[in-house]
Amino acid sequence: MKIFVLNVGSTSVKYHLFEMDTEETLASGVVDRVGRPGSRHTWHVGDERFEAEIAAPDARAAIDAVITALAGEGGVLAGGVEIGAVGHRVVHGGEKLIRPTVVTDEVKDVIRTCARYAPLHNPANLAGIEAAQAALPDVTHVAVFDTAFHGELEPHAFLYALPHELYLEKGIRRYGFHGPSHAYLAQRAAEFLRTDLSRLKLVTCHLGGGASVCAIDGGRSVDTSMGMTPLEGLVMGTRTGDLDPAIPLMLARDGGLGAAELDELLNKRSGLLGLSGLTSDFRDLEKAALEGNVRAKLAIDVFVHRLRKYVGGYAAVLGGIDALVLSGGIGEHSARVRQALCETLVYMGVVLDEERNASADARAEGGVVDVAAPHAPTRVLVVATNEELMIARDTARAVAGPTAARHAHQGRPIPVGVSVRHVHLSRADCDALFGAGYELTMRRPVTQPGQYVTRETVDLVGPKHEIRNVAIINPLRERTQVEVAETDARVLGVAAPLRESGKLDGTPGLVLRGPRGEVRIEAGVILAHRHVHMHPSDARRFGVGDGDMIRVRVDGDRETVFGDVLVRVSEKYALDLHVDTDEANAAHLTSESVASFDGLQ
Repeated sequence: MKIFVLNVGSTSVKYHLFEMDTEETLASGVVDRVGRPGSRHTWHVGDERFEAEIAAPDARAAIDAVITALAGEGGVLAGGVEIGAVGHRVVHGGEKLIRPTVVTDEVKDVIRTCARYAPLHNPANLAGIEAAQAALPDVTHVAVFDTAFHGELEPHAFLYALPHELYLEKGIRRYGFHGPSHAYLAQRAAEFLRTDLSRLKLVTCHLGGGASVCAIDGGRSVDTSMGMTPLEGLVMGTRTGDLDPAIPLMLARDGGLGAAELDELLNKRSGLLGLSGLTSDFRDLEKAALEGNVRAKLAIDVFVHRLRKYVGGYAAVLGGIDALVLSGGIGEHSARVRQALCETLVYMGVVLDEERNASADARAEGGVVDVAAPHAPTRVLVVATNEELMIARDTARAVAGPTAARHAHQGRPIPVGVSVRHVHLSRADCDALFGAGYELTMRRPVTQPGQYVTRETVDLVGPKHEIRNVAIINPLRERTQVEVAETDARVLGVAAPLRESGKLDGTPGLVLRGPRGEVRIEAGVILAHRHVHMHPSDARRFGVGDGDMIRVRVDGDRETVFGDVLVRVSEKYALDLHVDTDEANAAHLTSESVASFDGLQ
């Protein structure tokens, strides 16, 4: 499938043509000065560059000129090659359009309504959609929204401290932007770190003329710096970012500025340009700062300070991060900004490799460079973003289903934790096995916060055989519990029943052997009922409650649907599916696998 990605602005039409089987960029280009004299089409096919003056009084004429050029002799659409779908970048989808959506009249009505939040963008985006529909009437058109990636923000993250009626009546809330970029950065980070996205906590930074930060937990945006409009958040090229709301009120009252003048000031004459008095181009600012320009240096310092506050704040929101991801013109190319940002984040496990940071070139090194010191606990990734490819992937999925794109999202993924045989000890039994007052020591943490596998082990002695060196999970419990798989129970000669954790009455016992003695427990050996741990925010997202039974699907060469999966919800839990080793082996699962929610039982 060939996907044509369009980004139509008020005076330009930007495009990319992708072959989705390989995700190769077949062609890309821009038509500038749309609606003005001297329109020019500049495009690339492979390594070749072309340029031509064209007549482009409107978006339709510009799109027609692009298609004519690409379909001409030697072009990538020559010989009757067809476009499979068109993906349109749209800035604002409001609360109704939070996923890539096939364009209908109803969708266009919502885009038109959301123009009140993005008056400079949505009208141009909509004009581009209608122009492309006229030029390509037999092709499916898909709208992909900058706001969509942030569509699952919780109310505590998206609400402003205004009268609640203003949200209910006027939709005043945080929406967030740069969604395709943040989604792409998260996916590339997961690929590079060789783990599933659902297992990662990330702070992604899209740093260019427009700039935003996003806190991503398990592939979901949980907070982001831009707000109802792209004006909020970081210091940007010409935008203020965060601002005391009394300032524009004062300027209106004392300075006589009207709404249009304030809009011009806050969006086009502030930010790096306003601070420096020189330019909004970060490359020129860095050069001026090196030459001793005090205001240029001040602008960079203010930019970095604001960025630090957001990165540190979002790390706190996430409870720590696995990686900090930097992209955009500044994030990719400014070693100075990366160094200044990271030098105060050592407390978060962020330590740069200075030589690697200075020489990093993501586009020349496969799209991702890790500039963290080799043994730093938190990785720092420089990623060449590709919003257009992300839009193409979303378009392919909207048209042909979730397997159409090579990097398909699972709708609601659940990380898998394979529960190997283990023991939870009581204080009394720990004393008997290891000595009075003995404190078990951590070997490695497990998925649930505050729990860990200890360095110490015990032997299980059953009526038939014994199993040595069985793991202990701390902290201690009121009663000792032994969790085994059916295969283990048969080896031991114990008729272990299927039970929910903690429900031990009527269960069999056995002997535990430690370095300082043995303990016979009269009950406590179980086959743990398969279950999913969920934080309350996960439960709200999945639409389930504590004690519910759900189905969980596992794809792959042994596709399986697990029924009767118990949901356990607590503020203390992190999202994780627990199956024992017999269940995992039957479905070819490991603790790196990911399953997906398949509905209530």
